[in-house]
Amino acid sequence: MAASFKLLFALLLLSICSKGNGQQCDLSSISVNQTNTGMKNGFDYKFEVEVRNICQCSVTNLLLKVPGFASSSLVDPKLFRQQGEHYLVNDGQPISSSSSIKFTYSWDHFFPISPVSFKLLCK
Repeated sequence: MAASFKLLFALLLLSICSKGNGQQCDLSSISVNQTNTGMKNGFDYKFEVEVRNICQCSVTNLLLKVPGFASSSLVDPKLFRQQGEHYLVNDGQPISSSSSIKFTYSWDHFFPISPVSFKLLCK
């Protein structure tokens, strides 16, 4: 009886840990929202981008796909910078669960932005 209880407890704990370590987190766990602020930088519109981690774990080394990206205003490279053909968010540092990173750029139109990859940091 005690051995059965220990086995059941171990299986339950393993089940909780496997769900808690991010196995259910995928690219849809990263939300990207853009807003036209209504302000202009010369002739270009100013856009605010919010990248939110809705995964239950922290994510690190988050890369975004932003085809043709350009900005007529400086974007803080610690928040968003090109790395190869993609863009690194938050200098590759962890973004905790339910947290977001915001940055702005200016151009005559918005760019589609989508997550490409990240690494999980689960405790």
